[in-house]
Amino acid sequence: MNILFLVFRTVKEFFSELLKRERDLLRKEEVFVQIAKRLFYPLMLLIITLFLGAVGYYVIGRRLGSQWDFIDCILMTSITLTTVGYGDIFNAMDHKIYKIYTIVLMWVGMGVALYAVSTITAFVVEEQLGHFFRERKMKKRIANLKDHYILCGAGNVGIHVINEMVSSRKSFVVIELSEERIRRLLEDHPNILYIQADATNENALKTAGIEHAKGLIAALGSDSQNMLLTVTARYLNKDLRIVARCIEHTLAPKFKLSGADSVVSANFIGGMRIASEMLRPTVVNFLDKMLRAPDPTTRFEEVTVEQGSGLVGKSLAKARIGERTGLTVVAIKRAHSEHFYYNPKGDTELRPGDVLVVIGGVDQIQVLREIASSG
Repeated sequence: MNILFLVFRTVKEFFSELLKRERDLLRKEEVFVQIAKRLFYPLMLLIITLFLGAVGYYVIGRRLGSQWDFIDCILMTSITLTTVGYGDIFNAMDHKIYKIYTIVLMWVGMGVALYAVSTITAFVVEEQLGHFFRERKMKKRIANLKDHYILCGAGNVGIHVINEMVSSRKSFVVIELSEERIRRLLEDHPNILYIQADATNENALKTAGIEHAKGLIAALGSDSQNMLLTVTARYLNKDLRIVARCIEHTLAPKFKLSGADSVVSANFIGGMRIASEMLRPTVVNFLDKMLRAPDPTTRFEEVTVEQGSGLVGKSLAKARIGERTGLTVVAIKRAHSEHFYYNPKGDTELRPGDVLVVIGGVDQIQVLREIASSG
């Protein structure tokens, strides 16, 4: 059985990798097709003009009793179109038909050549300038961010984090080195803020505004990269909340010693998920439908009661959070404490720094944030 399982897993991994490469190839082909469509007509028009011009010289040569080589006809056409000034290689300027044909070819062909060259040049310049101005505009938007999140790595894990961030309407910046991953990301989220760079580089993190960021997610491809990123991020911002991806669960304590506030192991979470699917399938189904709905309207969220808020000193009942926002307070976590008060009673007093765990819509949560703020 073990051998059959290994064979099955190997075959599955092989075909998964094959399908992935096929999808990547199709995406590259789509980009190539778009480029080809834009450059096809000017290039074909230039080639046709060059060919017909050479044919014209060849026919004229036959009428004049000369057997001009077709390559020489192409050369003469090229000289005429590019106006390089090599002169008449056939020495036939004494013949009127030759002169008239050369004049017509010069004016018509030069127009075609200018059109083709200008179109190709415009394509190249537009791509370069467009990229330059997009990058410049993006850097300005990133520089204006505050209390945002930085996601390092847009791979198989990072893409799900991005989708959740977008659904929750959070401000965030993606740092990803792979151009291919960024291109795929922009297909689904064209307005996303990103930096194409190595996330472990200090300059990349500073460009992403780490000094003013609220949190950082280390979702790179290896534990060593995420460990280095965690150390670098903690060095640059002592108050930053860092959540690190950990492939090897036994390294979780080392990640925390390196500066991570929380460590997520895919293997550990996967095992817990499998057990939950077996033991409490309805609860798992409920959470899945809430978190993974195509148009998410309900979320578990946390809101901090700030000093100076109108909620401070009031009981949960007098705060009337449910009436004012439509939210349900599921739990309360006191400041500087790891203890949660689940299903809190109405006489529970709200204090500065309390974290309210609520369930409700994104717009409702935003209303509660405004109520809980010091303003």
